[in-house]
Amino acid sequence: MLRKCFNCHSPNYLNYNCPKAKKESEHARPSNSEVQTCSVITQKELHLKAIALGEKTISSLIDTESSVSLIREDLSTKTVDQQKFSKKCNILFRIGKSQVLTKGTFKHDLVIDKDRYSLTWYVVSTKHLNFEAMIGTNILE
Repeated sequence: MLRKCFNCHSPNYLNYNCPKAKKESEHARPSNSEVQTCSVITQKELHLKAIALGEKTISSLIDTESSVSLIREDLSTKTVDQQKFSKKCNILFRIGKSQVLTKGTFKHDLVIDKDRYSLTWYVVSTKHLNFEAMIGTNILE
């Protein structure tokens, strides 16, 4: 019986000498664009910040990886005068190619640790946000 490479089936060498075989020193990379979870942080472990939005105090996540600030639809209707509400919808792209359609935007002042900021909020369906609000890097503009 003729012995041949297990990897490429060549009769000229065996698997340990195969030039096409992946060497152990090479780093394996995922062949697709799926996200791999490295660790999971529960919502209780996140550091939420109390912010004053008008007369209401809400709990917000500070997300330095997000370029926009989000607020749940159920809170936005209680917070902002509907005349200041822009119904222009935007499509936001998240990790993994998923999309969220916003319900509109509004500009509103908020207070964090006695400091006042003016911020454009993107309103999303309540089911798309596990927090009352999420502040992104647009607070720095």
